[in-house]
Amino acid sequence: MKVSGFTSSIQIVFVAVTLFLLALPVVSNAQSTNECSFGQTLDIGVVDESVRCLQVYLNNNGFVLATEGPGSPGNETNKFGSLTKAAVIKWQEDKGVSPTSGVFGPKSQAAYLLSLVASLESQKPVAILPNPTPQPIVAGASTDADSEAQEGAERILGATMEMILDTFDELEDLRDDDPEEAEDIDEDVRDVIESLFDALRAYFSGDYKNAEADADEVLDDATNAFEDAGGESEASEAEDIIEDVEDLLEDVQDMFEEAEDKGDDVGDAEDMIEEAEDLLDDAREAFENRIYRQAISDALDAEELLEDAEDEIDIVTQKDAEEAVDDAIDAFEEAEDEVDEAEEDGDEVEDSQDLLDDAEREIKKAEIALDDEDWQEAMERAKKAEDLIEDALDDIGSSSDDDEDEAEEALEDAWDEYRDAKDEIEEADDDGDDIGDAEDYLDEAKDLLNDAEDALDDEDWDEVMDLVDDALDAIDDALDEL
Repeated sequence: MKVSGFTSSIQIVFVAVTLFLLALPVVSNAQSTNECSFGQTLDIGVVDESVRCLQVYLNNNGFVLATEGPGSPGNETNKFGSLTKAAVIKWQEDKGVSPTSGVFGPKSQAAYLLSLVASLESQKPVAILPNPTPQPIVAGASTDADSEAQEGAERILGATMEMILDTFDELEDLRDDDPEEAEDIDEDVRDVIESLFDALRAYFSGDYKNAEADADEVLDDATNAFEDAGGESEASEAEDIIEDVEDLLEDVQDMFEEAEDKGDDVGDAEDMIEEAEDLLDDAREAFENRIYRQAISDALDAEELLEDAEDEIDIVTQKDAEEAVDDAIDAFEEAEDEVDEAEEDGDEVEDSQDLLDDAEREIKKAEIALDDEDWQEAMERAKKAEDLIEDALDDIGSSSDDDEDEAEEALEDAWDEYRDAKDEIEEADDDGDDIGDAEDYLDEAKDLLNDAEDALDDEDWDEVMDLVDDALDAIDDALDEL
């Protein structure tokens, strides 16, 4: 039988728990074999003993129907009226049940059972739920293991109930898309609920070790049912994240070792990696203990540290270089199409095509560097190619006057760079610092800039730009010598 879009699967839980509670001392003499089984949706006009049980539960847990007369504590009735509905609405608001309609249907009934399980975790049983039978303490015997098993059982029972509720939510959508599949999963959920009853029986009898073991198996089955219904459990999410961070850890460790072998700067990467390893160990431990949210949090913290460690390591990896070259190739192909289209539209593209030719040469040099496993060189060539491509796109439709202005500006800027570098080198020399071959590189830059001046006089703008680029490279080399 289906009720409000759900199956009657959840009823098994309430029947099972009720039957079990009836075997224990109870807090209300008004209870009978049909109370709190919730075999139907309760709404205005329903007359049933389960309504009386619901009223007792609400009155005893802070959602009082009335202070006197019918429905008040001790005067509960079997009829669902406006007072019951108002109390249910308050209870739904408190428990986060949506919609807060006052109708006590399958979703509310599931939340009711979840509140019973939650009371185990808080060790403050709800009024309708009797306290577990105290277990005798034997002199000299350790109760640490029992306490640990009790805590584990409570945590897993709560997680199992949440998973069952989540599965019902997923099944609502699945029933529209694949009714037969939904029906099969309903069967699985019924099996899970029946197994959950065994775990609850063990818990209330004080057999926490078996309760924890039973609950552990039940949670696995509930998780499988939830994922079959289309959900992603926290267990799966945590497992995926931990695996991803483990892969990242291996990559960063390899990068760190490579940087150290080359004598590159690694900053605080080593400390960050060690801290990330500790966090990843914590994540694995939390995962083993089924504390999945903690596992996810620790793993993500480890991931953030590893990413920071990557930034600390001054090294270009093969992956970085390959991605840079691929990006340059993609940019080149897109620019070619744009330049061809501009040419068809009658725009001036000669300079743009020249720049694209230069970019293509840089890309070929970058690919050669990849073959030689010189990742740094490949990265630099790819970056230079992208700069040329950007210039090519900017130059679409430019005139010779624009080229002249650009050449003059570039040459003037280069002379400024030269003079700044010269001052810096002279200052270092005066301070007695080792300047290596800096002066030789600077002389080379000066010669190139003089040649660029000649090219400017000859109105060979491309030659000016090429010479300026070479001069700037020589200036950079000079500064690197300091």
